[in-house]
Amino acid sequence: MTKHRTDSAPPVGPSVLEPARRLPVRAQVDVVVCGGGPSGFIAAVAAARAGASVLLLERYGFLGGMATAGMVGPLSKFNLGGERIVGGIPAEFIQAMHAAGGAIIDLPSGNIPYDVETYKLTAQRLVRGAGVEMLMHAHVAGGITAADEPGRLTHVIIETKSGREAVAARQFIDCTGTGDLVARTSLPSEMRNRRANGELQPMSLYFRLGGVDTARLKLLMAEDGTKYSNPDLRGILAAAVQAGEVRNFGGPWAVHGSTIRPGEVSVNATRITGNAADAADLSRAELVLREEVAVMIDLFRRHHPAFAGCYLIDTATQVGIRETRCIKGLYTLSAEDVLTGRSFPDAVALGGHPVDMHRSDSSQTVQFITAPYRIPYRTLVPEGSVNVLVAGGTLSATREAFASVRVQAQCMALGQAAGLAAALCAQSGESVSRLDGAALSARLAADGALV
Repeated sequence: MTKHRTDSAPPVGPSVLEPARRLPVRAQVDVVVCGGGPSGFIAAVAAARAGASVLLLERYGFLGGMATAGMVGPLSKFNLGGERIVGGIPAEFIQAMHAAGGAIIDLPSGNIPYDVETYKLTAQRLVRGAGVEMLMHAHVAGGITAADEPGRLTHVIIETKSGREAVAARQFIDCTGTGDLVARTSLPSEMRNRRANGELQPMSLYFRLGGVDTARLKLLMAEDGTKYSNPDLRGILAAAVQAGEVRNFGGPWAVHGSTIRPGEVSVNATRITGNAADAADLSRAELVLREEVAVMIDLFRRHHPAFAGCYLIDTATQVGIRETRCIKGLYTLSAEDVLTGRSFPDAVALGGHPVDMHRSDSSQTVQFITAPYRIPYRTLVPEGSVNVLVAGGTLSATREAFASVRVQAQCMALGQAAGLAAALCAQSGESVSRLDGAALSARLAADGALV
């Protein structure tokens, strides 16, 4: 039996020496944002609105990351206790989706069901409207560090259809979700599983079904303090596991998440352990889970009346990834910070999602939060960094704290903070490690963010 690695490692076999070569420099800008997911496209807009020239690099041909390529919905968490905890550019974005008929934004929980295609187009228009240059189908391949300053990058190396290229910038933001840029520098980062006996939260492949009798289902995740997994579907899948028909599952959730149309649901039910920053594990997850989607749909049809006539609309472009790498930041957010709502002078975003830990088996632990907590700017700054920030999935947080802060609304809010910080540092020449976090917090608040 092949043993699957739980941490990043090179493939087994002989190594080869890649010949040195000169790379063309495609562009020189103030700020490069790597990754156009929820944190990345918001970061790009924030930096551009603050006066920076910005290039946004995205590996797909569309924006949205986990929301679109992963179809992970609904977007959580814009509210807590019926009150908004995320404002600024993210709030502007969901309002624009709603105006286009592609999002439900008035649920007390602040969970935002949305239409994937509306999300893609709305994000694209927001980014282009801010004057951001976008390069699609661009993969981060490395970074070039200044010879005299280990914490300063001069270029990001990318692979595109045009070949291997470099982009020069004053500031860099890693919004890849898996730390693809930071991991290719000398800045401190590690897998979140290093302190958890090798375990990472499992990956899931979302799928969408049509032909569902949605009148029989509770579709909207509308209230706080509620677990929305479907008990009937859970019973069906649990019996299938016992019978050897299904290997594993999570939830399941069959809701209006990344669809809002009558007769359709987005389903989060598949589950597989592995390291999404490892090519072999990621490939295995895609192949295994796509097979299991077909088995689950058949089970739903045969055993639940609401799904008797259902059909598959699509599976997500890629598996949903809950956690991989994290930076070692100037501050590490802890579970105590989350649960006690600790104040920080450099707070740049609010959180309110439950501490939601998915296990490698079918279990899940959820600890609900009753008051918003604050996320400090320092969690976005790798130790020793001069001009590199992160936003989204690689921020500095313990696994327990990250189990709450990892959701998309908070990633968007952190993207706005990182984008503004990068623009300010590009203009002043200040190091990101020395930027006045309290002043940044005040500027964000003046721009409509909730801190």
